[in-house]
Amino acid sequence: MSRGRAVGSAFSPKEQTLLDLLCCGTQHHRDLAREQLRAASWGGYEFDECDCFLISVPPLPEASRISHDGGPFSVLEVSRAGEGLGHLELWVVDGYLHSVDYMTFGDHEKLPALEEVSLELLD
Repeated sequence: MSRGRAVGSAFSPKEQTLLDLLCCGTQHHRDLAREQLRAASWGGYEFDECDCFLISVPPLPEASRISHDGGPFSVLEVSRAGEGLGHLELWVVDGYLHSVDYMTFGDHEKLPALEEVSLELLD
């Protein structure tokens, strides 16, 4: 699903900002995530009704793959005026960045504009 956007294109500024935040930190696996992000492109929307998106990463050497046992690789807490709206989750599958999902709390189905929310990396 692309909604008129070409799979393989560059990330939007909003998506790039979210990915940069999700891949920040100093742990070794975050270095690998940033390395993959430099080679990655937009992989399409995961679902029609939300802003969740896939990440396309070309094949990389084994040393560039992320060792991750499951669950979200990285999580940003999304809040506005002290109210928790949801979590943005970066997923890794088979050693590669895979997708960003927005898991909402309550009735907040769409991610608001970044200037309207606070984002905090949960480690």
